[in-house]
Amino acid sequence: MSSVAEQDDEEMISGINITPMVDITLVLLIIFMATAHMIMHRAMNLSLPKVTNSDEAPTRTIQITLLADKSLKLNGAITTQQDLGYNLGQMSRLDPSLKVTIMADSRVDWGDVASVLDIARGAGITHIATEVERKTGSKP
Repeated sequence: MSSVAEQDDEEMISGINITPMVDITLVLLIIFMATAHMIMHRAMNLSLPKVTNSDEAPTRTIQITLLADKSLKLNGAITTQQDLGYNLGQMSRLDPSLKVTIMADSRVDWGDVASVLDIARGAGITHIATEVERKTGSKP
């Protein structure tokens, strides 16, 4: 009789424990749920900070200004996004090394600034800089 009891104790476990796999799957699901909001909302509202140390813009550049009311200026003249793309395309054909400086009001949505950047890159501009103001009371 003792040999029958020993055979029952020595049987192989043939089932698979899926608890660790379920735990890992749930953790991954939580991570994806937490990061999905950031992935879907790429445009952020930013108030660009003033910096202490910044370089001056190159002397020969085209200036694009994005005002708080979302109006655009190209070298001081009011323009639309469509005209901006056309004008920058013409200028970049004449001068492939054209430099553009983008200035945006700190109250402008980052999505609007990204749209202007996209227009400039679509027109063939490769040298793009942003302009910021120095903080008051800072060392040059």
